[in-house]
Amino acid sequence: MVSMKKCNYVISAVTGVLGVIILILSAQLGTGFKADGGISTGTWPAIMGGIMTVAAIVLLVMTLANRKKYEEMEVALKMPANKRVYAVMGVMVLYCVLLRILGIYLSGAVLIPVLMWMLGERDKKKMVIVTAVTLAGVFVIFNLILGTKLPEPFFM
Repeated sequence: MVSMKKCNYVISAVTGVLGVIILILSAQLGTGFKADGGISTGTWPAIMGGIMTVAAIVLLVMTLANRKKYEEMEVALKMPANKRVYAVMGVMVLYCVLLRILGIYLSGAVLIPVLMWMLGERDKKKMVIVTAVTLAGVFVIFNLILGTKLPEPFFM
């Protein structure tokens, strides 16, 4: 078993690095408000990157402040419940790859039912409805209301 202190250090480092990378890439897309109204493409990712960076710093500070307590706590990484978490992480990585190839709507049409299945949902009708409503909501909010350009399939 591994101590919670070591896990927190790893999670803090990975989250901090990812947060900073997201901030840098978002800045290249442009952040803030546009002159003609609306927000720039990189604004929401920059907010997410900022939150991740702050969360990583908070976790690091909490771990340093409670070093003794977290060193005594053990984490069982091979528990069956954790295996589902690892599988969901793998699906999310696959989603990120598919997002670049299939675009947000087709990859979302794959991701949502797969995640629902992994989390125990077996009603296919419910899976179709949740997927359709979610993707319709994404379309309305990001395309129609915010006018944000979303990832498109490679063939478009």
